Amino acid sequence: MKRAERLKLLLGYNQKKLKRAVLLDALLGLVFRSCNANGGHTSISNPRKILVIQSHLIGDIVMATPILRALKKKYPNAKVSLLANEFAKELLGESPYIDEIITMKFPWSIYDYSLKNLYNVINVIKKLRKQKFDLAIDAQIDIRNLFLMFLTGAKRRLGYDITGGKVFLTDCPEFPENKCNLLDARLSILEYLGINYPDKTTELPVGQENLRWVDSYLSQNKLNSDKTVGIHPGASVKEKLWQPEKFAEVIDFLNSKGYQPVIIEGPKDADIVNSIIFLCKAPPPILKTGLKNVVAFICHCSLIICLDSAAIHLAGAVGTPVVAIYGPKWPELTRPFRDNIEIIWDESFGCRPCEYGHCVSIGHSCMDSIGTESVIRKVDELLACKKRISII
Repeated sequence: MKRAERLKLLLGYNQKKLKRAVLLDALLGLVFRSCNANGGHTSISNPRKILVIQSHLIGDIVMATPILRALKKKYPNAKVSLLANEFAKELLGESPYIDEIITMKFPWSIYDYSLKNLYNVINVIKKLRKQKFDLAIDAQIDIRNLFLMFLTGAKRRLGYDITGGKVFLTDCPEFPENKCNLLDARLSILEYLGINYPDKTTELPVGQENLRWVDSYLSQNKLNSDKTVGIHPGASVKEKLWQPEKFAEVIDFLNSKGYQPVIIEGPKDADIVNSIIFLCKAPPPILKTGLKNVVAFICHCSLIICLDSAAIHLAGAVGTPVVAIYGPKWPELTRPFRDNIEIIWDESFGCRPCEYGHCVSIGHSCMDSIGTESVIRKVDELLACKKRISII
């Protein structure tokens, strides 16, 4: 915990896994000699093939876009490849900053350690080794990614070792301790390459076919994009969820004001969505479709209401205003760099960082403490005024 207290960013990590990683790193240091022979002094000039590794979830893929943009601007003639989970192709398939998207199911992010998946991972590593990358970059800050970079055989391997794994890197800059936002921290690795990154905004390509699909969806459901409010009630862990009755109350408020709420249902959100629908006075339409269409739909919305989830990053990337409800994690860790994003949370809880699955305040948690009044007030303000509002 001492290391996490020194680097506040680490408080956003799973503390048990972090302790295991630090212990593993200590053991690796005893067994292996560090590959970091460059000492942070030898420049990396004109790489022909660059591999960026982003192993985690949708929000993390979105947060990688400023890195990819900056690399393509710095090295316009280089082939930039992204190694990520399968949904990266849906999100970034038309991005001008990537020449190739290589996908695999990262066992440590989607929790698939089946023999079949491990066999597929080995095959992907074999293919990566054949490409002979000049430079590989970890866009996540994760010891497991560093080991994977080592296995790819990339000539230069650049990343931070704050979660361990220095023995797998050829280039390991010192982590800037003033970084608290994950995106800002990950972007800072580019300073080692002499890349200035004043633009921290994320972005996503939106296809015309998907925009036409949304036009058809709006027409079929008699929705006006100027009045449409998207609501995404799902999150990656149960501790981040908000009560269905509170979402229903917000939906009833929107209907009473003449807005047109639509619930965005993710792959694992059926139960929470059904609970909300059951409690609504006038049940809203449900949007259940592919990721590309969801991004295009968010483009058409006047506002998105969501939790600490992928939705805030999708909306931030296309510029749609957001009211997001946070609980177990500090907003500063993951909040996109946009002015039209309003975060609502209760900072009084001292049990952060949350050990998911072991909430000490069940029934009176950081999410339970957030009432509908504060959410409705900010939703009403943002819809009526469209003005910049600070985090409360």
